[in-house]
Formats: sequence, structure tokens, C-alpha cells
Amino acid sequence: MVKYILVVDDCMTTRKIVSLYLSNAGYKTITACNGVEAIEKLVSSAVDMIVSDLNMPQMDGAALIEWVRSNSSYRNLPLVILTTENDILRKTELIQKGANAFLPKPISKDKLVGEITRILEECNYVRS
Repeated sequence: MVKYILVVDDCMTTRKIVSLYLSNAGYKTITACNGVEAIEKLVSSAVDMIVSDLNMPQMDGAALIEWVRSNSSYRNLPLVILTTENDILRKTELIQKGANAFLPKPISKDKLVGEITRILEECNYVRS
């Protein structure tokens, strides 16, 4: 079964690159430019995972994690933060809030696809 990944980033170039990497690996992608748009896409589309930037206007990645984890329909949905931030305390905070992984930008195609595949296999999330 094809997996659908919601890619959330305020930078159009990053959305395109991440989507291209994932599409070339056999995943289908849906994109959003911030957390607000991500929620709109999430409730209207079947999604197996979210890959989100941290720093975005309107609703950032941390607030998106909180919304996803507080919603019973998406509580177990895998969610990965992809960011330029590399503060260990911030990383720990986001993992505690419910991020499945914290990946650095820039990221290679192999590293991104490898981590996404690993997390999808580990989480075994079944979309409704």
C-alpha cells in the first residue's frame, strides 16, 4: 500500500525537494506551508505521516505536534521534525511532546528516506 506523507514547510523550495526525495522513493506527498494549512490538509486527506519544519508563520511545528497529539484521530500518526535548529534541549522538548524524530536540515535523500521508512515500519500506524 502506498504511504501518503504530509510535508509542511514555509519554504517552497524545501517542500519541493523533500517531496521529490519522497516521491522518488515511492511515497505520495501532500504539501502545506504552515501548521494551519497542515491541519486543513490532514482532516481532508488520508495521511500516514507528517514531516514538518519547526519555525513557520501562523502555526509552528511545536504547535502542530501538540494539536496532532491532542486529537484522538491522529494521536498515533508518525510526525517528524525537519529543521535547521540543533539545540539539544529543544530536540528533547519536541520528542517529549510527541515528535517521532528530529532531523537536521540540510538532509540527504538517503538519510531522509531511510529515517522515514524506519519510522513508518516501527510505528505501524493505520490511517482511518
